[in-house]
Amino acid sequence: MEQLDLFAAAEKTPVPATFAARPKSPRPVAVPPVPRPASAPRSVVAADDEASALFADPCVELPSVQAPIPSPRRIAPLLIGNPRDAGQRLGEAVADTWHASNWGGYRIDIPVSIVAGLALFPIKGHTEDITRIINTSTDWQLLQGYREIYAHTWAHRPDLGALMAPLMGWLTEESVEEKAYAVRRVTETALRYGILQLTGDPDPYLRSDTDVMSWTITSLRSHGARQGLGEYHTPPEVCDLMAAMTCTEAPEKGERFHEPAGGTGGMFRALAQQLRHLLADPADYEWALNELEPLSAAGAAVNAIVWGLGPNVVIACGDTLADGGLHERSKRERAHLFEERDQILGYIAAVDAAQETFALVDRLATVR
Repeated sequence: MEQLDLFAAAEKTPVPATFAARPKSPRPVAVPPVPRPASAPRSVVAADDEASALFADPCVELPSVQAPIPSPRRIAPLLIGNPRDAGQRLGEAVADTWHASNWGGYRIDIPVSIVAGLALFPIKGHTEDITRIINTSTDWQLLQGYREIYAHTWAHRPDLGALMAPLMGWLTEESVEEKAYAVRRVTETALRYGILQLTGDPDPYLRSDTDVMSWTITSLRSHGARQGLGEYHTPPEVCDLMAAMTCTEAPEKGERFHEPAGGTGGMFRALAQQLRHLLADPADYEWALNELEPLSAAGAAVNAIVWGLGPNVVIACGDTLADGGLHERSKRERAHLFEERDQILGYIAAVDAAQETFALVDRLATVR
């Protein structure tokens, strides 16, 4: 068994056929799916161990064992019905659970962070096993698991990970253990209402049926807060209609799409799905989104990963009307974040190499 390396080079996680058998939302019959390269299957046991590593003690070193692939087994899916209705029910249930906890509603960043963390879970297609692992974790393992999910996200996408700072702050607070009860209740609610079914499919087409970040944020905000922020997310049906009307044929690769008041990215979700209907890959285009409110901008960064928008995403958090150079500055900051990530990972690799060298010297000295 091999522990998940949070700082390894980015790669797509292959999924065994055992876990690809659950019913999926049908694609348009007349439109074949976007072709994707085949991936070598992993064993179910290995995938299960990688998920466990996110909610286990990182000090425990697991032995490297390659287990045989077991016989296929049936997994009863959670019947969530229409994904959009399910997304709304999830957001409302999370809000009810959070408001019923001892922490009340003044820290909505915490339940939003929990939903985002589960949506970002790096292993896709293993819903039943991931749910079991999370539900049986200790409070410390649960909190550490969320930290490692965000660390994994930053290591692979530092540009989007930096925008998620409003979602991660509570995990570094000294009183974080006191929030464990409320965190667990919200986690259980999100799992029960299908967060992994909505966002955990290996196919980004099926992960883009709904905007769980929008439903969660709007359900947690009071009506007065939404009015004060001027925050009104466009209904998904309207987004779909606009995307279908404005994008009737696939644009040339490399074209840029710009959303100056993007919220959590609902228009981008609809456009990405329309591109897939036209047999185009959203990753072949540039996506530029501006958003004034930091929590919504963080939600857009989460969605960009969940929806598979690809590497060319620039999300800026600021006032588009007051700052005309917001997008260009965000592009420069994005390049700097990747350079900074590479330097940090280089330091970590150097420290690991030095520790291995010192350990080898100690062993040689002991032998002599």
